[in-house]
Amino acid sequence: MSMVRRAIPNASTVDEANQVVRGNWLQAIEQHHLQYSGTTMIRDILDIGCSVGVSTRFLADKFPSANVTVSPILKFCEIISRVLYR
Repeated sequence: MSMVRRAIPNASTVDEANQVVRGNWLQAIEQHHLQYSGTTMIRDILDIGCSVGVSTRFLADKFPSANVTVSPILKFCEIISRVLYR
């Protein structure tokens, strides 16, 4: 069972659970940014500890003008998984 389904057991689908979990998380990031940086555009995001990158995709969608980068060790894992699971 996925992490989001465990966190939101009443969600009817994994997509719905993702929207709840990632939506709340993205809203918290946006509120923090507005509180401390105002209207300054987010240009760069470093996603540290992103596992397989599910949340990274949500970050990239929420902040399309930002350059979203994953932590180096996980970038290696991403490359290996692409080779193994094409």
